[in-house]
Amino acid sequence: MKRLFVSVLFMVFAVSNVVADSVRIEILAGDGQPLANAALLIESKKVSVQVPETSAVVDQVDKQFTPTVSAVEPGTDVVFPNSDNIRHHVYSFSEAKNFELKLYSDKEKPSVNFDKAGIVTLGCNIHDQMVAYVLVSDAYDVAITNEQGIVELTLEESEAPTEVRVWHYWMGDKLSKAQSVQLTSDSGKLTAQVQVSPPVQEDKEPSRLEQRFNRRGN
Repeated sequence: MKRLFVSVLFMVFAVSNVVADSVRIEILAGDGQPLANAALLIESKKVSVQVPETSAVVDQVDKQFTPTVSAVEPGTDVVFPNSDNIRHHVYSFSEAKNFELKLYSDKEKPSVNFDKAGIVTLGCNIHDQMVAYVLVSDAYDVAITNEQGIVELTLEESEAPTEVRVWHYWMGDKLSKAQSVQLTSDSGKLTAQVQVSPPVQEDKEPSRLEQRFNRRGN
């Protein structure tokens, strides 16, 4: 299988008359395409970073979780609205949070408290294609790339980080799998690479529960 390489490109712009520096981060795969839903982990104690506030909401739209990857601090209540016109059954068997929200409709907005650090993998017991991840940590400032593989940060300190960790769900559901990368300067940019490859997808027979709901048109 062809391996992919993820390039983390840091472009630092000094903003005149502003104390903070603006940092634009673009994450690309080896084929040059943007890599969405990659988590950049910066140790909070090393540098103070203001990241766009991540809403503690994981919605369900068109039989998909949105967002695919969320980042919250331990103790955060995550709300799970259902914007579809069908019922979903949200669950997780992850060590960081084991829970189950049995079949519910779009009129309900249950919440779950994520009280333990780690990566929580979400699924739907009815629709196997629905998968999402909640990264729970207070040891890092976490920023998630958008669909264009870009994230923008505002540094409170003038010096950008020289070493960060990058996690993507292709690496597995353990935060320990995040790769530490040393950033180097190249033509005014800080760059690094981490090696990742998508997992092999296995054909899977629909569960009896899914077959039953598919026959009902859900």
